[in-house]
Amino acid sequence: MKSRANYIEYILDTILMLVVIQLFRIVAKFILISQLNLSLENLIVTTIISFMVVGTILLLIFKNNPKFTHHSLKLVNMFNHRNKYIKVVLGIIVGIASIITPYFNGGYSMYNIELLILSIIIIPIFEELLFREHIWNYLTYHIKNTTIIFIATMIMYSVYQIGYIDIISQYMKLTSMSGYMVDILIFNIVKGLILGSILNFIRIKFKDIYICIMIHILFSILLY
Repeated sequence: MKSRANYIEYILDTILMLVVIQLFRIVAKFILISQLNLSLENLIVTTIISFMVVGTILLLIFKNNPKFTHHSLKLVNMFNHRNKYIKVVLGIIVGIASIITPYFNGGYSMYNIELLILSIIIIPIFEELLFREHIWNYLTYHIKNTTIIFIATMIMYSVYQIGYIDIISQYMKLTSMSGYMVDILIFNIVKGLILGSILNFIRIKFKDIYICIMIHILFSILLY
């Protein structure tokens, strides 16, 4: 019973942390967008900046904390040692797919490039570092049951997608699609459950955050 109470406590701590992170990102984007006219391009740019600001702060906070960050989390280690050839192949596929994707989705306009950067680079990297690196390591440090960690992170990742309602609502308003808000939220939650379970399995199988990032990017390209 005591063990169960302990892991529930750590999961609740994680949920609180996710709420704070999401609120901080929303506030950062609100401050940025309030200085500009609301347009699709400004929405994308301010969203990119808000993700980068929050992501940088998290990296600085968790950088030297072994509970959250593995010591090998360095870009220079990306293609070294474990799973090297898998990462090289995935890296080539991701690179080619990222370059040709805009060609099949409206061309290489500034808006499309900015949306591409946000959708298939910024968000996947941010979410994987947050969920499959920092949170996964934190829960693993305190909870020894991999099944509990798998289920908890999968559900938290899925529910976390609701926190993007600020971006979704403004995008819907600008594209006159407000009537589809509920449909999009439900889709994102279901997508989060499916993608979260796949990425958690990959995290357990390969123990490599870089593979998780590249697989997430490939999924984002497919849904772009």
